[in-house]
Amino acid sequence: MKASEAAVLAVACLLLAGCGSKGPGTARTAPAPTASGAAVSSGGSVFSRPLSNPAVTVTGGQLYVAWQVNRASARVPRFELARADRATGAIEATRRLPAGYLGTPLAAGRWLWVTTTTPAGEQLLRMNPADLAVTGDIDIGSRFYAWDGGGDLAAAGGALWLASGRRLLRVSLRTGQVIAVVPLAGADTSGVGASADGSVLVVGEAHEGVGAVQRRDPVTGALIASHPMMGVVAPRIGGVIGSGVWIAEPTGMMGYIERFSATTMAPDPATDVGGSNGINVRIADGVAWVTEQVSSRHDYCADPVTGRILAHIPLPHPDRDYVSAIAGRDVYYLEPTPGGTGFYLRRLGVPARCRAPAVTG
Repeated sequence: MKASEAAVLAVACLLLAGCGSKGPGTARTAPAPTASGAAVSSGGSVFSRPLSNPAVTVTGGQLYVAWQVNRASARVPRFELARADRATGAIEATRRLPAGYLGTPLAAGRWLWVTTTTPAGEQLLRMNPADLAVTGDIDIGSRFYAWDGGGDLAAAGGALWLASGRRLLRVSLRTGQVIAVVPLAGADTSGVGASADGSVLVVGEAHEGVGAVQRRDPVTGALIASHPMMGVVAPRIGGVIGSGVWIAEPTGMMGYIERFSATTMAPDPATDVGGSNGINVRIADGVAWVTEQVSSRHDYCADPVTGRILAHIPLPHPDRDYVSAIAGRDVYYLEPTPGGTGFYLRRLGVPARCRAPAVTG
Protein backbone atom coordinates (compact mmCIF):
# COMPACT_ATOMS: atom_id res chain seq x y z
CA MET A 1 0.00 0.00 0.00
CA LYS A 2 1.33 3.44 -0.89
CA ALA A 3 1.98 5.90 1.94
CA SER A 4 -0.60 8.22 0.42
CA GLU A 5 -3.23 5.50 0.46
CA ALA A 6 -2.50 4.63 4.07
CA ALA A 7 -2.88 8.21 5.22
CA VAL A 8 -6.10 8.73 3.33
CA LEU A 9 -7.52 5.53 4.75
CA ALA A 10 -6.54 6.71 8.22
CA VAL A 11 -8.42 9.98 7.75
CA ALA A 12 -11.37 8.37 5.99
CA CYS A 13 -11.79 5.38 8.32
CA LEU A 14 -15.23 4.82 9.77
CA LEU A 15 -15.42 6.00 13.35
CA LEU A 16 -18.23 4.26 15.19
CA ALA A 17 -20.00 6.79 17.39
CA GLY A 18 -23.00 6.66 19.67
CA CYS A 19 -26.32 5.94 18.04
CA GLY A 20 -28.23 8.42 20.14
CA SER A 21 -29.45 11.65 18.60
CA LYS A 22 -29.56 14.72 20.79
CA GLY A 23 -31.44 17.74 19.60
CA PRO A 24 -29.39 20.34 17.73
CA GLY A 25 -28.00 23.03 19.99
CA THR A 26 -27.82 26.80 19.74
CA ALA A 27 -24.81 28.64 18.41
CA ARG A 28 -22.71 30.81 20.64
CA THR A 29 -22.22 33.85 18.45
CA ALA A 30 -19.90 36.81 18.02
CA PRO A 31 -20.00 39.91 15.82
CA ALA A 32 -19.60 39.50 12.07
CA PRO A 33 -16.10 39.94 10.62
CA THR A 34 -15.19 43.27 9.12
CA ALA A 35 -12.87 44.18 6.28
CA SER A 36 -10.49 45.81 8.77
CA GLY A 37 -10.16 42.66 10.91
CA ALA A 38 -6.49 41.66 10.98
CA ALA A 39 -5.45 38.07 10.37
CA VAL A 40 -3.12 36.42 12.87
CA SER A 41 0.09 35.68 11.01
CA SER A 42 2.20 32.68 11.99
CA GLY A 43 4.84 32.83 9.25
CA GLY A 44 6.31 30.03 7.20
CA SER A 45 4.78 28.29 4.20
CA VAL A 46 2.53 25.28 3.87
CA PHE A 47 4.67 24.27 0.89
CA SER A 48 7.86 23.91 2.94
CA ARG A 49 6.83 21.87 5.97
CA PRO A 50 5.97 18.16 6.24
CA LEU A 51 2.30 17.73 7.13
CA SER A 52 0.60 14.85 8.93
CA ASN A 53 -2.75 13.74 7.46
CA PRO A 54 -3.24 17.03 5.55
CA ALA A 55 -6.49 18.23 3.99
CA VAL A 56 -6.58 21.04 1.43
CA THR A 57 -9.56 23.18 0.42
CA VAL A 58 -10.04 26.28 -1.70
CA THR A 59 -13.31 28.00 -0.81
CA GLY A 60 -14.38 31.63 -0.98
CA GLY A 61 -11.26 32.31 -3.03
CA GLN A 62 -8.98 31.35 -0.12
CA LEU A 63 -6.63 28.39 0.40
CA TYR A 64 -7.14 26.52 3.68
CA VAL A 65 -4.86 23.71 4.82
CA ALA A 66 -5.39 21.49 7.87
CA TRP A 67 -2.92 19.01 9.37
CA GLN A 68 -2.92 16.71 12.38
CA VAL A 69 -0.96 17.97 15.37
CA ASN A 70 -1.21 14.97 17.71
CA ARG A 71 0.13 11.48 17.06
CA ALA A 72 -1.17 9.75 13.94
CA SER A 73 -2.09 6.80 16.17
CA ALA A 74 -4.21 8.97 18.51
CA ARG A 75 -7.73 7.63 19.07
CA VAL A 76 -9.15 11.02 18.12
CA PRO A 77 -7.09 13.36 15.91
CA ARG A 78 -6.63 17.06 16.49
CA PHE A 79 -6.01 19.45 13.63
CA GLU A 80 -4.59 22.88 13.04
CA LEU A 81 -6.21 24.94 10.29
CA ALA A 82 -4.31 27.56 8.33
CA ARG A 83 -5.20 30.14 5.73
CA ALA A 84 -2.37 30.48 3.25
CA ASP A 85 -1.45 32.49 0.17
CA ARG A 86 -2.59 30.52 -2.86
CA ALA A 87 0.59 31.19 -4.85
CA THR A 88 3.38 31.16 -2.26
CA GLY A 89 1.80 29.06 0.50
CA ALA A 90 2.74 31.75 3.07
CA ILE A 91 0.73 31.09 6.22
CA GLU A 92 -1.41 34.13 7.00
CA ALA A 93 -3.50 32.82 9.91
CA THR A 94 -3.75 29.63 11.96
CA ARG A 95 -6.16 28.19 14.47
CA ARG A 96 -5.95 24.96 16.49
CA LEU A 97 -9.36 23.29 16.36
CA PRO A 98 -11.14 21.13 18.93
CA ALA A 99 -10.25 17.44 18.78
CA GLY A 100 -12.14 15.48 16.14
CA TYR A 101 -12.28 14.43 12.52
CA LEU A 102 -12.75 17.42 10.21
CA GLY A 103 -15.30 17.92 7.51
CA THR A 104 -14.47 19.98 4.43
CA PRO A 105 -14.51 23.74 5.21
CA LEU A 106 -17.03 25.85 3.31
CA ALA A 107 -17.17 29.64 2.90
CA ALA A 108 -20.76 30.90 2.94
CA GLY A 109 -22.56 33.97 4.24
CA ARG A 110 -19.34 35.86 5.09
CA TRP A 111 -18.20 33.00 7.35
CA LEU A 112 -16.08 29.89 7.15
CA TRP A 113 -17.87 26.77 8.39
CA VAL A 114 -16.35 23.42 9.37
CA THR A 115 -17.50 20.36 11.32
CA THR A 116 -15.55 18.34 13.87
CA THR A 117 -16.68 14.85 14.89
CA THR A 118 -15.67 12.62 17.81
CA PRO A 119 -17.25 9.50 19.36
CA ALA A 120 -19.04 11.87 21.76
CA GLY A 121 -20.72 13.95 19.08
CA GLU A 122 -20.40 16.55 16.38
CA GLN A 123 -19.85 20.30 16.36
CA LEU A 124 -20.33 22.90 13.66
CA LEU A 125 -17.83 25.74 13.96
CA ARG A 126 -18.44 29.17 12.47
CA MET A 127 -15.19 31.04 11.89
CA ASN A 128 -13.94 34.39 10.70
CA PRO A 129 -12.45 33.50 7.28
CA ALA A 130 -9.63 36.04 7.75
CA ASP A 131 -8.13 35.33 11.18
CA LEU A 132 -9.92 31.97 11.75
CA ALA A 133 -11.36 33.07 15.09
CA VAL A 134 -14.25 30.82 16.14
CA THR A 135 -17.37 33.01 16.31
CA GLY A 136 -19.98 30.31 16.75
CA ASP A 137 -20.07 26.76 18.08
CA ILE A 138 -23.11 24.55 17.48
CA ASP A 139 -23.53 21.23 19.28
CA ILE A 140 -25.06 19.01 16.59
CA GLY A 141 -25.32 15.92 18.80
CA SER A 142 -24.32 12.37 17.94
CA ARG A 143 -24.17 10.77 14.54
CA PHE A 144 -23.32 7.27 13.48
CA TYR A 145 -20.03 7.74 11.68
CA ALA A 146 -17.37 10.26 10.87
CA TRP A 147 -16.03 9.60 7.39
CA ASP A 148 -14.49 11.35 4.43
CA GLY A 149 -17.69 11.66 2.44
CA GLY A 150 -16.46 14.48 0.22
CA GLY A 151 -18.73 17.13 1.73
CA ASP A 152 -21.07 17.43 4.70
CA LEU A 153 -21.84 21.14 4.10
CA ALA A 154 -23.51 23.03 1.25
CA ALA A 155 -25.05 26.48 0.80
CA ALA A 156 -28.45 26.49 -0.90
CA GLY A 157 -31.77 28.27 -0.63
CA GLY A 158 -30.27 31.10 1.42
CA ALA A 159 -29.02 28.83 4.21
CA LEU A 160 -26.33 26.35 5.16
CA TRP A 161 -27.23 22.65 4.88
CA LEU A 162 -25.42 20.06 6.98
CA ALA A 163 -25.63 16.29 6.41
CA SER A 164 -25.25 14.51 9.74
CA GLY A 165 -25.98 10.80 9.45
CA ARG A 166 -29.72 10.34 9.71
CA ARG A 167 -30.47 14.09 9.69
CA LEU A 168 -30.24 16.98 7.27
CA LEU A 169 -29.92 20.27 9.15
CA ARG A 170 -30.72 23.75 7.84
CA VAL A 171 -28.60 26.42 9.54
CA SER A 172 -29.08 30.18 9.42
CA LEU A 173 -26.17 31.89 7.68
CA ARG A 174 -26.90 34.99 9.75
CA THR A 175 -27.28 33.62 13.28
CA GLY A 176 -25.59 30.24 13.01
CA GLN A 177 -28.59 28.53 14.60
CA VAL A 178 -30.28 25.34 13.40
CA ILE A 179 -33.64 26.40 11.96
CA ALA A 180 -34.90 23.08 10.55
CA VAL A 181 -34.21 19.36 10.86
CA VAL A 182 -35.11 17.03 7.98
CA PRO A 183 -35.00 13.30 8.84
CA LEU A 184 -33.05 10.96 6.55
CA ALA A 185 -34.83 7.85 7.76
CA GLY A 186 -32.44 5.08 8.70
CA ALA A 187 -29.34 6.63 7.10
CA ASP A 188 -26.04 5.98 8.83
CA THR A 189 -23.96 8.04 6.38
CA SER A 190 -24.93 11.07 4.32
CA GLY A 191 -23.44 13.85 2.23
CA VAL A 192 -24.65 17.03 0.57
CA GLY A 193 -23.81 19.31 -2.35
CA ALA A 194 -25.31 22.28 -4.15
CA SER A 195 -25.08 24.29 -7.34
CA ALA A 196 -22.96 27.44 -7.29
CA ASP A 197 -26.06 29.66 -7.22
CA GLY A 198 -27.70 27.67 -4.42
CA SER A 199 -30.79 26.76 -6.47
CA VAL A 200 -30.12 23.00 -6.55
CA LEU A 201 -29.60 20.89 -3.41
CA VAL A 202 -28.41 17.28 -3.77
CA VAL A 203 -28.17 14.75 -0.93
CA GLY A 204 -26.56 11.32 -0.79
CA GLU A 205 -27.56 8.86 1.93
CA ALA A 206 -27.07 5.18 2.75
CA HIS A 207 -27.82 2.56 5.38
CA GLU A 208 -25.70 -0.61 5.43
CA GLY A 209 -24.92 -0.24 1.74
CA VAL A 210 -28.38 0.60 0.48
CA GLY A 211 -29.06 4.24 -0.26
CA ALA A 212 -30.00 6.92 -2.73
CA VAL A 213 -28.94 10.13 -4.38
CA GLN A 214 -31.65 12.75 -4.04
CA ARG A 215 -32.63 16.20 -5.20
CA ARG A 216 -34.27 18.16 -2.42
CA ASP A 217 -35.92 21.54 -2.16
CA PRO A 218 -33.16 24.03 -1.27
CA VAL A 219 -35.43 25.91 1.13
CA THR A 220 -37.51 23.19 2.84
CA GLY A 221 -35.41 20.07 2.24
CA ALA A 222 -38.46 18.25 0.84
CA LEU A 223 -37.67 15.33 -1.47
CA ILE A 224 -38.12 16.16 -5.18
CA ALA A 225 -36.46 13.24 -6.99
CA SER A 226 -34.43 10.17 -6.02
CA HIS A 227 -32.41 7.35 -7.56
CA PRO A 228 -31.42 4.21 -5.63
CA MET A 229 -27.71 3.53 -5.05
CA MET A 230 -25.78 0.49 -3.82
CA GLY A 231 -22.51 1.30 -2.06
CA VAL A 232 -20.73 0.81 1.24
CA VAL A 233 -21.43 4.41 2.25
CA ALA A 234 -23.40 7.38 0.96
CA PRO A 235 -22.49 8.54 -2.54
CA ARG A 236 -20.13 11.51 -2.71
CA ILE A 237 -21.59 14.61 -4.34
CA GLY A 238 -18.92 15.88 -6.72
CA GLY A 239 -20.75 18.99 -7.85
CA VAL A 240 -23.66 20.39 -9.82
CA ILE A 241 -23.12 21.99 -13.22
CA GLY A 242 -25.62 22.78 -15.97
CA SER A 243 -28.42 20.21 -15.82
CA GLY A 244 -26.26 17.51 -14.27
CA VAL A 245 -24.68 16.42 -11.02
CA TRP A 246 -21.55 14.28 -10.75
CA ILE A 247 -21.49 11.48 -8.19
CA ALA A 248 -18.76 9.15 -6.91
CA GLU A 249 -19.90 5.87 -5.37
CA PRO A 250 -17.59 3.52 -3.44
CA THR A 251 -19.03 0.00 -3.68
CA GLY A 252 -16.51 -1.90 -1.56
CA MET A 253 -13.11 -2.64 -3.06
CA MET A 254 -14.31 -0.94 -6.25
CA GLY A 255 -16.17 2.23 -7.15
CA TYR A 256 -17.29 4.44 -10.01
CA ILE A 257 -18.19 7.98 -11.02
CA GLU A 258 -21.21 9.00 -13.10
CA ARG A 259 -23.22 12.03 -14.14
CA PHE A 260 -26.89 12.18 -13.10
CA SER A 261 -29.70 14.44 -14.21
CA ALA A 262 -30.08 17.22 -11.67
CA THR A 263 -33.83 17.23 -12.41
CA THR A 264 -34.81 13.54 -12.29
CA MET A 265 -31.64 12.09 -10.71
CA ALA A 266 -31.51 9.53 -13.54
CA PRO A 267 -27.94 8.36 -14.33
CA ASP A 268 -26.26 8.79 -17.69
CA PRO A 269 -24.58 5.39 -18.37
CA ALA A 270 -22.37 6.90 -21.07
CA THR A 271 -20.51 8.87 -18.39
CA ASP A 272 -19.89 5.89 -16.06
CA VAL A 273 -16.17 5.37 -15.26
CA GLY A 274 -15.15 2.48 -13.01
CA GLY A 275 -12.18 2.33 -10.69
CA SER A 276 -11.21 1.57 -7.11
CA ASN A 277 -13.26 2.76 -4.15
CA GLY A 278 -11.01 5.84 -4.13
CA ILE A 279 -12.06 7.14 -7.53
CA ASN A 280 -13.52 10.61 -7.13
CA VAL A 281 -14.91 13.48 -9.17
CA ARG A 282 -15.30 17.17 -8.37
CA ILE A 283 -16.50 20.21 -10.28
CA ALA A 284 -14.09 23.15 -10.23
CA ASP A 285 -14.12 26.21 -12.50
CA GLY A 286 -16.57 24.66 -14.95
CA VAL A 287 -14.67 21.40 -15.45
CA ALA A 288 -15.10 17.88 -14.07
CA TRP A 289 -11.90 16.66 -12.40
CA VAL A 290 -11.44 12.92 -11.94
CA THR A 291 -8.83 11.62 -9.48
CA GLU A 292 -7.85 8.23 -8.12
CA GLN A 293 -4.95 7.59 -5.78
CA VAL A 294 -4.12 4.12 -7.13
CA SER A 295 -4.38 4.83 -10.85
CA SER A 296 -2.76 7.77 -12.62
CA ARG A 297 -4.89 7.09 -15.71
CA HIS A 298 -7.80 8.48 -13.69
CA ASP A 299 -6.12 11.79 -12.91
CA TYR A 300 -7.61 14.06 -15.56
CA CYS A 301 -9.96 16.92 -16.36
CA ALA A 302 -13.10 16.18 -18.36
CA ASP A 303 -15.98 17.78 -20.20
CA PRO A 304 -18.60 18.37 -17.47
CA VAL A 305 -21.45 17.11 -19.69
CA THR A 306 -19.99 14.15 -21.58
CA GLY A 307 -17.14 13.15 -19.29
CA ARG A 308 -14.77 13.17 -22.27
CA ILE A 309 -11.13 13.46 -21.18
CA LEU A 310 -9.64 16.88 -21.96
CA ALA A 311 -6.15 16.42 -20.49
CA HIS A 312 -4.31 14.39 -17.88
CA ILE A 313 -2.96 16.10 -14.76
CA PRO A 314 0.86 16.16 -15.06
CA LEU A 315 1.78 14.98 -11.56
CA PRO A 316 5.58 14.69 -11.20
CA HIS A 317 5.30 11.24 -9.57
CA PRO A 318 1.89 9.89 -10.60
CA ASP A 319 2.55 6.57 -8.88
CA ARG A 320 2.64 8.25 -5.46
CA ASP A 321 1.43 11.88 -5.71
CA TYR A 322 -2.28 12.58 -5.47
CA VAL A 323 -4.48 15.58 -6.12
CA SER A 324 -5.96 17.30 -3.08
CA ALA A 325 -7.63 20.49 -4.41
CA ILE A 326 -8.14 22.41 -7.65
CA ALA A 327 -9.00 26.06 -8.11
CA GLY A 328 -8.43 28.62 -10.83
CA ARG A 329 -5.07 27.99 -12.46
CA ASP A 330 -3.76 25.81 -9.65
CA VAL A 331 -3.71 22.10 -8.87
CA TYR A 332 -2.66 21.33 -5.29
CA TYR A 333 -1.29 17.86 -4.70
CA LEU A 334 0.36 15.89 -1.90
CA GLU A 335 3.79 14.28 -2.19
CA PRO A 336 4.83 11.72 0.46
CA THR A 337 7.87 12.70 2.52
CA PRO A 338 10.91 10.42 2.50
CA GLY A 339 10.10 7.53 4.80
CA GLY A 340 6.37 7.99 4.32
CA THR A 341 5.79 9.76 7.66
CA GLY A 342 3.96 12.75 6.21
CA PHE A 343 3.34 14.80 3.09
CA TYR A 344 4.51 17.92 1.35
CA LEU A 345 1.88 20.11 -0.25
CA ARG A 346 2.82 21.08 -3.80
CA ARG A 347 1.31 23.25 -6.52
CA LEU A 348 1.32 22.99 -10.29
CA GLY A 349 -0.45 24.79 -13.11
CA VAL A 350 -3.72 23.62 -14.60
CA PRO A 351 -3.17 22.17 -18.10
CA ALA A 352 -4.24 24.57 -20.86
CA ARG A 353 -6.70 22.02 -22.27
CA CYS A 354 -8.53 21.98 -18.94
CA ARG A 355 -10.21 25.28 -19.71
CA ALA A 356 -13.93 25.21 -19.08
CA PRO A 357 -15.92 24.29 -22.20
CA ALA A 358 -19.34 25.80 -22.77
CA VAL A 359 -21.90 23.82 -20.75
CA THR A 360 -24.83 23.01 -22.99
CA GLY A 361 -26.50 20.16 -21.14
